[in-house]
Amino acid sequence: MKRLNKLFSLLLCLGGSLAAGEMKEPAETFVVGTTSGYAPYVSLNSEGEYEGFDIDLSKLVADKLGKRLVIKDLGSMPSLMIGLKQKKIDAIIWAVSITEERQKQIEMIYYQGEKVTSMPLLFWGKVPDNIQKIEDLQNDPKKIICVEAGTYQEQVMRSYPKLALKNVDKITDAIMEIKFGKSLAAAIDHSLVSFAKQQNPEVKVFYFSLPPSQQCLGNGICVNKGNAKLISEVKQAVEELSAEGKILELEKKWKMET
Repeated sequence: MKRLNKLFSLLLCLGGSLAAGEMKEPAETFVVGTTSGYAPYVSLNSEGEYEGFDIDLSKLVADKLGKRLVIKDLGSMPSLMIGLKQKKIDAIIWAVSITEERQKQIEMIYYQGEKVTSMPLLFWGKVPDNIQKIEDLQNDPKKIICVEAGTYQEQVMRSYPKLALKNVDKITDAIMEIKFGKSLAAAIDHSLVSFAKQQNPEVKVFYFSLPPSQQCLGNGICVNKGNAKLISEVKQAVEELSAEGKILELEKKWKMET
């Protein structure tokens, strides 16, 4: 009888261990590269925690993959691309614009945003009367345009070699540049215009048209082309989240400009 009781107790312990094992977090990780200071996509709250549209999306994708999410802040776009190339991160989820040039280098899985055929420039106070097109900012070293390093916006600005450009690390730095007169204008992503104007009512916007080769196809999750398994899994996850209306919910939650 004692042996039966011991056996029963052992089975209960084993059953409890298995049940506890089922409740453990996934052993595999999904390491996502990002950078703060890019609200409403990614920013830090008052507790120093990451929040934003892309953070919420990363959590949803990780859940679909059955993996534990790990966020790595690599500080800038160039660092993110290097981190992806060196396999320090599995993916970049940071409102990265899908362009022809980027698609040659990395896999870009569309998840949000519309086709962009123009680019906004921010000015402080007013748009100068003599600015009618992007070419009007050329050949004048005083007309400095600041742009975040490594971004789609920088890529476009660099296609105009006669522009006076200045790289900044974050969009918030660009706002400070034009506010204090260190730069005349700031190139910015479409989706950030509404947020920038809400935070800074003095900001005025000028849009200039982009040729087809410089237009973008929305925002994409960046994955190494050689990682076919992850590419397939992320594509499926995004398709399911879109079909379930989760991405639309996030756009409403974070008041995305569409």
